[in-house]
Amino acid sequence: MKLNKTLLIITICFLLVNLLFFKHSETLNGGRAMIYIIIFPVFWIATLVTVGILAYRNRKKWFNKKMRISTIVFLILCTPLSIWGFSALTRPEIQLSGTGYNPTNGITIKTETWIYNSGQTAVRKFWKLDKVNSTNSEESEYKKDSIWVYFDKKGDTLKVEKYKNDKLIETTELKK
Repeated sequence: MKLNKTLLIITICFLLVNLLFFKHSETLNGGRAMIYIIIFPVFWIATLVTVGILAYRNRKKWFNKKMRISTIVFLILCTPLSIWGFSALTRPEIQLSGTGYNPTNGITIKTETWIYNSGQTAVRKFWKLDKVNSTNSEESEYKKDSIWVYFDKKGDTLKVEKYKNDKLIETTELKK
């Protein structure tokens, strides 16, 4: 098997530019990142047209027995499908859905809800801060408190952990 060096360079550039676009879009505040709804498809279409023209012009060389496999692999990597596949493989199983801060009775209760990719709740966690105003508080000041409930993807309870003043009091495993 012989590598298609031209297509390898184009593929590396394609993936690198997509990564740079993605990293830049993460730094934009508010709706400014919405411009990438247009930029990504325009870039993908331009790359696909360019690679398509090159593949057509060089079809005898690129698709001969020696280069066929590398050409096909690099052509696939020059599509948004490769980026979609990579993001699907690297997506975390659960992600933080929301955090809430509720001042009550001289303390602040912090609540975190984590969800599976399907939208089902994975875990609810609670922390206690011994003051009402939490705006100038460090995360380390919050103490694990209350009952943390872990769910499976069907919504059934997997595990229950009871905390009091940042100490684990009891763990109950309901399913494995």
